[in-house]
Amino acid sequence: MENFKIFNLLFNIDFWSAFVGFLGTILIFFFGLPPKIDQEGHSHLLLEGTDEGEKRRARIYKYISYGGILLLSISFLLQLLKLFFGF
Repeated sequence: MENFKIFNLLFNIDFWSAFVGFLGTILIFFFGLPPKIDQEGHSHLLLEGTDEGEKRRARIYKYISYGGILLLSISFLLQLLKLFFGF
């Protein structure tokens, strides 16, 4: 009987909507570009120069934060599907 409840949960659109939305929120919270990362890779300790490591890190953070926004969008889409089609 307990396995049946877990099986129903896996196919419940409300569960997936909440789960995907939560994951998207966590990604945006942790990987949104904080002010200490310079997107251009400039190092403020030197007079001139760019830090390739900082540029790479900023690019990775940007892609992960876009992934979080995508997950939030999927969460809203799942909620709209349930509202309009009654899944």
